Amino acid sequence: MQAPTQTIPLDLAVAEKGQKTAGLEVGQSLQGIIRFDLKEEGNHVLAVSVSYTETEPKDDEGLKDRSRTFRKLYQFIAGPCLNVRSKVSDLSLRGPDNGKRPNAEPMSFALEAQLENMADGPITLEKVSFSPKPSFTSASINWDVAWTDNGHMDCPFLMPRDMNQAAFLLKQQPKPKIEMTKDGRVILGQLIIQWRTSMGDAGFLTTGWLTSRKRQ
Repeated sequence: MQAPTQTIPLDLAVAEKGQKTAGLEVGQSLQGIIRFDLKEEGNHVLAVSVSYTETEPKDDEGLKDRSRTFRKLYQFIAGPCLNVRSKVSDLSLRGPDNGKRPNAEPMSFALEAQLENMADGPITLEKVSFSPKPSFTSASINWDVAWTDNGHMDCPFLMPRDMNQAAFLLKQQPKPKIEMTKDGRVILGQLIIQWRTSMGDAGFLTTGWLTSRKRQ
């Protein structure tokens, strides 16, 4: 696979267990699956090379083997399937406790994320979670806290350009010490999203480190 920034060798997985790969009879076919996680936007080229040996009759009624090879290229453009916009609100009454004020109120934040389906077809959001830094705990206030009468989660179904809102409450722990950027922003954690297309293809996205606004 030729991605925008790298070339990655791929292995072919035989679709059916026990399927023969040593030879094919007349009319027989061989099916395989190639799995590759699209992590970059832009032009991709899948290069498939096939080498095989065919048996041909000789003039003296014998048989001879002839090796053949052919190569095919499949080009496609990968675009973002999900667009994420996040907003962090500071719910703290006081600033962070850096050891100078032992009675300082622990910090708390509300994280809101707007998820927009940028794909050409519908998707189902299977999981939206937040992986906080060790100095914070995270509580989800999304659809995963509610269950239907039959004991299943009613996961959001998004048509193209539909949006869904996700939110989390973050609270500071006594230890360890919080991590901050050089310009005074609190590093909170990462948003992790999993979805599935109408064809059953799984997708996942992990954001960069989300931070609070600059603290005075």
